[in-house]
Amino acid sequence: MPTVWHAGLMHSLPIASSDGATTVVEVYGTTGPHVVFLPGLGVPISYYAPFLTDWAARGFVIFALEIRGMPQSSTADIRAHDFGYAHVLDQELPAVIAQTPLEAPFILAGHSLGGQLSLLHAGRGLGDVSAVITIASGSSHHSALPTTALRLLRRTQVAIIAGSARVLGYHAGHRLGFGGRQPRTMIADWASEARTGRYALAGSTTDDEAGLATIRQPVLMVTLEGDRLISPAAAALLGARASGTDITELHLPGAFDHFRWARRQPEQVSEAISGWLEK
Repeated sequence: MPTVWHAGLMHSLPIASSDGATTVVEVYGTTGPHVVFLPGLGVPISYYAPFLTDWAARGFVIFALEIRGMPQSSTADIRAHDFGYAHVLDQELPAVIAQTPLEAPFILAGHSLGGQLSLLHAGRGLGDVSAVITIASGSSHHSALPTTALRLLRRTQVAIIAGSARVLGYHAGHRLGFGGRQPRTMIADWASEARTGRYALAGSTTDDEAGLATIRQPVLMVTLEGDRLISPAAAALLGARASGTDITELHLPGAFDHFRWARRQPEQVSEAISGWLEK
């Protein structure tokens, strides 16, 4: 498994899940509150280097997890290794907590899918999270869309993506323009929430949807002007399900892309997050 070195990276730590899968945690920063950061669907953690470097420079130690299916993971061959949301929650996150010098309670943050997984972990009530931060994260359910035509289009898109993954045995996102290559269970979990507006994770016995309502930690949900995938309405729809806590909704003005902000405008996002944490 190659180690990726880039500006701001202090070191890379190998971790092993209980099912034998291995991956890495990239550590940024040396002093300050500890943060676990989870990436978006189909995005390698190295892509976030400018953002993580800038955030760490503001006085944080960030443990960034390369999730399954990405280049530094032993499960990068998604045809040979099937996995879903529950694998990250049940396998990878416990390994990060147990096998790195992460200090609890820690801040849990994530982009897109990573933000959803951050909320789901907090909803499991393990007591190790001090705050949750989501960046461009929201529900994929069609009710977040403003018009009937867009809602019908979303339902059609979800059906096509879920159906093709079942037929092919994996998600050909590199051809469909969404999510990169993903195993069928990961896409089944995404499609389930997109259809129903609720989480029912494959292979999990935990009621993760009910767990959202038990979150008591403060939550910051950052949305980005210009993001064509996640709107403030989609973020609010997800946030409403964490009904037991106070949520700060922060919409950053500008011209952002759902992914490219991490390289083009990392300072704007890290400044906003750091400012909220310091209040």
